Amino acid sequence: MSEQDKNRWQQVNRPGEGQAVCFDLCATMRLSDGQSVDVPEQGFLICFQGKLRAWRNHCPHAGSPLDWIPGQFFSDDGEQLICHTHGARFEPLSGACIAGPCPRGLFALQFQDQGDTVLVPVNVEITTEL
Repeated sequence: MSEQDKNRWQQVNRPGEGQAVCFDLCATMRLSDGQSVDVPEQGFLICFQGKLRAWRNHCPHAGSPLDWIPGQFFSDDGEQLICHTHGARFEPLSGACIAGPCPRGLFALQFQDQGDTVLVPVNVEITTEL
């Protein structure tokens, strides 16, 4: 991996089916007044029905992490992602909110599947209306 790629991507192990892998993420918030602020956050990578998806670990309703039990994002039946703060439920592959107090779905993150490992972002830019 080139030095430039090391600044954009980090390598994580591929999660098993129905599992998640968490990773550190720096979110650059672009404010409506043109200023920006960097906020340390976390992302998570899941494997569901053999497909990978990466999401920002951030409740769209309250801004809290989804997993109050570290690394646990799936509902008891393993069919949905759940926010442990308010019980909102999300479709694992689309991130769409399907139940609970969420004004929108999950924030998707890019990733690059490399077999046993996956490249996930180091930084992500987020526009906000604060």
